[in-house]
Amino acid sequence: MKSIVLLAAVLTVLSVQLVRATDDIESLIDSCSKVVEGMTEDLKARYRANAFPDDPVTHCFVRCLGLTLNLYDDEEGVDLHANWEHLGKVDDEIEFIAKHRDCLDNRNLALIDNPCDRAYSAFQCLKEEYGMDQSSSNSTSSS
Repeated sequence: MKSIVLLAAVLTVLSVQLVRATDDIESLIDSCSKVVEGMTEDLKARYRANAFPDDPVTHCFVRCLGLTLNLYDDEEGVDLHANWEHLGKVDDEIEFIAKHRDCLDNRNLALIDNPCDRAYSAFQCLKEEYGMDQSSSNSTSSS
C-alpha cells in the first residue's frame, strides 16, 4: 500500500512538472508569436513538436526564444553558461562550453548580418541538446 501511495505521489509531481513545462512552452510560443512577423498556426504546431524548420520566420522565432530566456544576446551571442544551466547542468560545464564554443567559432557568426539568421545559426550548435528536430526542414527550406 505504501508503494502505491509513493508511486501516486511521484506521478502527481511529474504530471504537475509536465503541465508547468507545457504551460511555459506555450507561453513562450504565444509571446514570441506576437513579435515575429509571418507566424502561422502551422509553424506554431511545429514548434510545439520541437521542430524548427530553416525558414526566415523560424530564424526570428529562435532569436526571440533566446532573447526572452536570456540564453542569447545580439551583441554577445550565445551565453553558453546560461544554456548549460538551462539544460540542467547535465555535462561538465567546462567541457560543455569548450565543445559549443568550438562549434560557434566555426560558424563565423560575425559575418552574418541578419540578427535572426545569426541567432538561428548559433543555436544549430545546441540543437541536439535542446532536442530540436530539423527532419521536416527539407520540405520548407529554400536553401
